[in-house]
Amino acid sequence: MLKKMDTVALALALGAVWLSGCATQKIERHGAVIAIPKESLAEYKRLHTATWPGVLRMIDKTHIHNYSIYLGKVAPDRDYLFAYYEYTGRNFDADMARMKKDKTTQEWWKQTDPLQRPLPTRKAGEWWAQWQEVFHHDGPAYKPSQIKSRHGSIIGIPEKSILAYTQMHAAVWPGVLAALDKVNIRNYSIYLGQIRPGEYLLFSYFEYIGDDFPRAMVAMGDEVTKLWWTYTDPLQVRLPGTPEGQQWKTMEEVFHTN
Repeated sequence: MLKKMDTVALALALGAVWLSGCATQKIERHGAVIAIPKESLAEYKRLHTATWPGVLRMIDKTHIHNYSIYLGKVAPDRDYLFAYYEYTGRNFDADMARMKKDKTTQEWWKQTDPLQRPLPTRKAGEWWAQWQEVFHHDGPAYKPSQIKSRHGSIIGIPEKSILAYTQMHAAVWPGVLAALDKVNIRNYSIYLGQIRPGEYLLFSYFEYIGDDFPRAMVAMGDEVTKLWWTYTDPLQVRLPGTPEGQQWKTMEEVFHTN
């Protein structure tokens, strides 16, 4: 979980946006990644099914919200943790320093740190590597109580495709965004980073507020979106173990706190 953030890089990379449906609460969205050995998976899951109350209280006190951690298998015997969270405070650096001083959180990290392996591509001072947000779409206003499910997924991307991919996602076609809205996808972000030197990956997070997610995924494939995919799919690399007919590989959520 959160620690040792390179907050200057985070602020430059992620910036601030307005929370969907709330014009007075500013938030920052964060995406972070760390490796985890296969032999540590069971213990990590066990700990996060009953996260210590004091740890959860400190997360809340430091203005961290909507915090999910996903487990993704990039390749056989190569497992990673992907975190998404939102910060609603006024001074991220100060709040992270406050978290680091908390005795309960320090004891929690003594349990979780040995289970993790920081990425070789992380910046100086980072534990979890902070990744760049390359796409975000809030969608129409909604309430947190409307969220039926949260989804995380991953896919590879060659270095040569990064420029084209990021340029396309800086100006996503209005018809594609309209299709996301229509099928009840909200708060959709995509993050880019390096798992290993020269090995790039994308991970996405979004929320679903409808009643039939499988049906919504089928309905999203309208003519405009299918045409969009003819441009984006060749820029991506499906990961080993991705089910047939699926482009992005679905991840397992192993932790969430509102």
